[in-house]
Amino acid sequence: MTLYSGTLTSSAITNNGYSQELIAQSPTPTSDQPSPRAPDEIPTSDTALLFQNNRYAVRVFRLGNKAYVNIYDKENKTLTLKKIPVSITLAKNPTKDPIKYVAVIGNEQYIVLISPLGSSELTIVKGGTVVYRQGSNQVEVAQKVPGVSDQTVSVNPTVALIKTIFINYAKLTLFILMFSMAIHWKIEDVVWIWKQPSLLLRSLFSVLIAVPLLGVLTTFIPGLTVAQRIGIGAMMACPGAPMIPFKSLKAGGDPKFIASLQFTVCVLAIVSIPLTALILSQFYPNQAWLSPQDIAKQVLFAQVLPMGIGVLLAEYIPQLAEDWVEPVNKIAKLMLLLALIILLAISLDKILSTGLMAYLAIGLLSIASLVCGHVLGGPKPETRTVLAYATATRNAGLAVLLVSLNFPNLDFIKSGIIDTLITYALIAAIVSIPYTAWRKRTMVKN
Repeated sequence: MTLYSGTLTSSAITNNGYSQELIAQSPTPTSDQPSPRAPDEIPTSDTALLFQNNRYAVRVFRLGNKAYVNIYDKENKTLTLKKIPVSITLAKNPTKDPIKYVAVIGNEQYIVLISPLGSSELTIVKGGTVVYRQGSNQVEVAQKVPGVSDQTVSVNPTVALIKTIFINYAKLTLFILMFSMAIHWKIEDVVWIWKQPSLLLRSLFSVLIAVPLLGVLTTFIPGLTVAQRIGIGAMMACPGAPMIPFKSLKAGGDPKFIASLQFTVCVLAIVSIPLTALILSQFYPNQAWLSPQDIAKQVLFAQVLPMGIGVLLAEYIPQLAEDWVEPVNKIAKLMLLLALIILLAISLDKILSTGLMAYLAIGLLSIASLVCGHVLGGPKPETRTVLAYATATRNAGLAVLLVSLNFPNLDFIKSGIIDTLITYALIAAIVSIPYTAWRKRTMVKN
């Protein structure tokens, strides 16, 4: 998940030497393959697919009105397959099935597959015999290029409109949720934790550092797709879920600690999310472009602004804030419920078919995060419970928003990333059920 800002061309697609060499060594177009540009000047928007496995680096791109493939042999440092036209077989089910690209030279076939989850495969057939086949989860570009990797013949304007409406609805829902949460708090509440330096440091370490470190460990779990890796990474990078205060209060959490920790984490997210994405990119095998300025702006307007308005309202116009608390909370919860129903209706079949390794990775991360927050929360049960929730419950709404508005080079697998975010939120909620029951029993006992 490399942070990147600026105009991109194919030579800037990746910092990986093999892929750059593949692009740089692409041959100049011949007269029967019209294009005024050299291949190393092909803009990013015309590169549909770029990935590599142990032996080869593969690029599928559009030049003029045709699709071509390059295959670079990393072992011999030569272009095994120069700019060769490919035939394209689109997926029957664009949400599940792969697109197939086939290049034919004499009795040789080079078959490239890419799925919506980002898994790719290169197969080489000579004389009807498969001589090489290897999959890869190291996709660096997987985007919808018209005539090369677009999954539909034409864009349905109704579907596009519904998608736009839902994205804006998600933005509004997140804004109102953050506002409804902060309208309870005053300035003395949100600065409380800064007077407890030991608890502050342990809390920030648990929420902002420990969880991303745990996320790095998932890169060593075999079988996860590109979409699943990036989805998990996005959740690791997005703290401050708006439901944390409600859950923590029901489990007997300290109200001042809840308000102060939540506000502090959400404000620091302006810096922590871009920084976490930059750090995680050093461990993830995929390149996904994010602009740190855009992320900071999105976090500012989605989290900090509504929370700031809520706190100022509670501080300086307390009577109005008190009158608004109940209706705003009801509206926020109804909007969240509707958004969850829509997302589950769209993604339930994909969640159920996510795969055992993804379930295992997310479950282990959720449990480890709960344990981490519980241990670092200190001896008091009212702080332990709050920090456990704040550590394990990530902001799925913000993660969905960031994924929807970023990752321009991975838009072909963007829906798979969002499905992973929803799966993560669902599994994390299920994992926290026994912990919640235990903490409530402890609260009653005490």
